[in-house]
Amino acid sequence: MGYKIGDTMTAELATSALQMALDKHRKPLIIHSDMGSQYTSAEFNIKCQNYGLKHSYSLKGHPYDNGRMEAFHSILKREEVYLKAYQTLT
Repeated sequence: MGYKIGDTMTAELATSALQMALDKHRKPLIIHSDMGSQYTSAEFNIKCQNYGLKHSYSLKGHPYDNGRMEAFHSILKREEVYLKAYQTLT
């Protein structure tokens, strides 16, 4: 798992989170994401190609493709993020 926090969703942010995951763990064969511009960017896809990763996308209009991760994020926000007042992103 890799993560980065920022105030905007950019290709650089997504790519740096992917790099963190690749640096810390065994290389996956497939990475799955939605079709957000940060994941469809040339920068992100070049990173996937450089590591030989197959990039899988959720189908447009089919959010349930990634339902388990969406459910996890919902619980994480409800039980952790929304209960705290964060002063900064760092």
